[in-house]
Amino acid sequence: MFDKNELEVLRSSLNTIDIKGSNAQYLAKLQIKLEQEILRIEEEIKLGPPELKNKKVDEKSTKNHNK
Repeated sequence: MFDKNELEVLRSSLNTIDIKGSNAQYLAKLQIKLEQEILRIEEEIKLGPPELKNKKVDEKSTKNHNK
């Protein structure tokens, strides 16, 4: 699959190409898909690796439980 930087290059390249009427809707959908994938990857980066995600959730639930 593509990494975040590759997706950003693809996304920005769609902004620079000439779009003809017949392709406009298809390219708009492609831009949306790329943007959603970039946002998903950014969210994964914020959360960290899966083993840390689970630890963060456990720590939050423990803190809330102890209040």
